[in-house]
Amino acid sequence: MKKFLGFLLLLALVSCAGSRYDVPGKPENNITIQRFDKTFYETGLYSDSAFLNLYANEIMEVGEPGSILFQQFDSVFRNDADLKKLYTDCQKTFSDVSDIEEELTWGFHRLLYFFPNIPIPKVYMHIAGYGESIVSAPGILSADIDKYLGKDYDAYKSFFSPYQIVRMYPEKLTADYLTGWVRSELTEYKLMDNQRLLDYMIYEGKILFLMQILLPDESMENLSGFTTEQLDWFVVNEKNMWGTITQLQHLYSKDVSIIAKYIREAPRTTFFSPESPGRAAVWTGYKIVSAYMEKNPKATLQSLMLKTKAQDVLKGADYRP
Repeated sequence: MKKFLGFLLLLALVSCAGSRYDVPGKPENNITIQRFDKTFYETGLYSDSAFLNLYANEIMEVGEPGSILFQQFDSVFRNDADLKKLYTDCQKTFSDVSDIEEELTWGFHRLLYFFPNIPIPKVYMHIAGYGESIVSAPGILSADIDKYLGKDYDAYKSFFSPYQIVRMYPEKLTADYLTGWVRSELTEYKLMDNQRLLDYMIYEGKILFLMQILLPDESMENLSGFTTEQLDWFVVNEKNMWGTITQLQHLYSKDVSIIAKYIREAPRTTFFSPESPGRAAVWTGYKIVSAYMEKNPKATLQSLMLKTKAQDVLKGADYRP
């Protein structure tokens, strides 16, 4: 049954990402990942002052490089036994990042084709002791690679819940990089006419739909962060999810606690069955956006992403699971 459901899902995705989204040409700019993680750990120095300042002030929050607090941090960072092991494990996992660089090169090539005005960042890797997975700033995009050491990485069990660990593996990194940059450039507050559950669902659905186009060879598991079993659950329960949202009259709710239970990280989605994945309404948003683009063949990716009225997307989708 699971294989059949997975096959149906694959057919739907392939039909969605057909020639309409083909991108001509080859990338003009190659993405080269700056290995701040390695250089800074081994030398305590880094010539790129913009990223060093971001790392010190915003990521690690230890003050200006050269300050007393920063010097104390620097000493601990390179001498603490646990951090030494973390560094070693990161270097083993990410000894060769050429595949990630190639995937990002093509992903940003496609992004530029559909959004010519979006800047392309300088891409980094850093170690922050389980900080934010992806960090962005003007012209800068970086990953905390100690958050991508694998679902079975033993140290994670002491710091994270199982529903978080399931997404902390190396193959997830490319999609997270690109998703992080798109979110920074196409932010919620710019693309929402309102602050209802519907608006958040459509925003999240747009992001996932766009990622599918930018990384067409990537699995939906890596793009979405949902497991194969969770994706199968969505296929079986799509109609029930939509029925629950509408019956509870939550679609237009502005209650932040209700919205969070539908789209934020959690072991399950409170209003659905106990077997439901957390963030389940993100998938519903994706299905609405997919239906909208299928039924509106003249709509472009840019017009979709810059459309602020979620109600227009819902109406144009004629969503009937």
